[in-house]
Amino acid sequence: MRLLVFLVLILSGCHAFAPVPPSVQQPPQAYRLQAGEHMADEEWWRALHSKDLNRLMYEALRFAPDIRTALARLEQAEASARKTGSALWPTLDASAEAARSWSKLHAQNQVENDAYGLGLAASYELDLWGRVRALRQADTLFVMASRDDLRTAALTLSGEVVGAWISLCSTRQQLAVLEEQQRTNAAILSTLELRFANSLASALDVLQQREAIAQTETVIFPLQSEAVRLENRINLLLGKAPGSADLAGATTLPKPMPIPGTGLPADLLRERPDIRAAWQRLLESGWDVAAARADRMPALRLTGNFEHSSGDASRIFDNWLANLAASLTAPIIDGGSRRAEVERQEAVRRERLAIYEKTVFTALSEVDTAVSSVLKQIELVRALKTQRDTAQAALTSARIRYQNGVLEYDTVLSLLLKLQQLDRTHIREQATLLTLQTGLCRALGKGWRTSFPDAPSNTKAENSI
Repeated sequence: MRLLVFLVLILSGCHAFAPVPPSVQQPPQAYRLQAGEHMADEEWWRALHSKDLNRLMYEALRFAPDIRTALARLEQAEASARKTGSALWPTLDASAEAARSWSKLHAQNQVENDAYGLGLAASYELDLWGRVRALRQADTLFVMASRDDLRTAALTLSGEVVGAWISLCSTRQQLAVLEEQQRTNAAILSTLELRFANSLASALDVLQQREAIAQTETVIFPLQSEAVRLENRINLLLGKAPGSADLAGATTLPKPMPIPGTGLPADLLRERPDIRAAWQRLLESGWDVAAARADRMPALRLTGNFEHSSGDASRIFDNWLANLAASLTAPIIDGGSRRAEVERQEAVRRERLAIYEKTVFTALSEVDTAVSSVLKQIELVRALKTQRDTAQAALTSARIRYQNGVLEYDTVLSLLLKLQQLDRTHIREQATLLTLQTGLCRALGKGWRTSFPDAPSNTKAENSI
């Protein structure tokens, strides 16, 4: 006992290892470009005003395989953290045994002996250098990173579902426009055939119009195949078999969303879950370094045993033995294993620092690119509308001149095909604008708080690090 007290007094002045706060580059004060003035809603897809899309997003953020996978990984991390934290508590094991032995001393004498025993064994490692506490803190940060990985999965999934839904709306709307164009082309063909019968049109005019109808057919079939692919894509994202999801509402494109404001670059550090996860892993690596350094120091372990034994079960508590011991172990020669582990953990920390900085700059780049792309796409859609209106006016004028016999039909047909192509192009570019707007909302880190909000305990844990 005196030895135990002596060891405790000698080692009571030990200080636990702790990481040095990492030094990281700070984001710029403002973005190069500014978009809208209002902040995007957390559930930004509701700005598209589609009940069908809202229903799909509700299902995706709760039952999609990607979400369930991230949830399972979070549960694994939480269980691992609890396992690591259990090392801070003593262990107590109980044992019980019963035995019977037979021995033969003479030819006709046989002796039977019974033995019974009960025991308790306790063990506890004094965390003098904070090794176990550092490992527990590292695992706690890993749990927080896994939780932000779940939020990142929700953020990514929301963009993928909305993007596929927009593409499906665009494809179906183009198919509807093509069907209307085919009806128009068929009506024109009937008129040309009638004019040809009355010697008012040439056979070439009729053949050119038939070729235009066949040309439009070649566009319809790939779009029909693309519609099926997008339907299957949405079902896959939702974790359903092909044809299971109700996608009847994805027929026409909604109006463009209001352009959200970007806020400040520093806001991304709080809003983007991928940045938060990279930060937690950087802090985790610091505690791993501290644990590796503490592992090079001496370890003090206390053990205790209390045993009862007897040859008669009714008198088992009459005989007992107690034992209390303390052991101090210190590494002397390990071939450089522990030092190599410290160096490895320090290299891991440098790697995660680089990953964190790249994640931040990637996010800043995504916002900057998204703002520029949205603004330019808005100008493109406006220019296409102006071009389409001009082409419509030119076609109307050409038809009048053709009916008056002033113009050849190939000019009318060329303008007709150009106008029909512009109609489809305008739909595709509108879909591109919507997709870029959703990309901007994702780049700003919107789309996860409603389903997986921050808990108050998380904020306290972050502030305490």
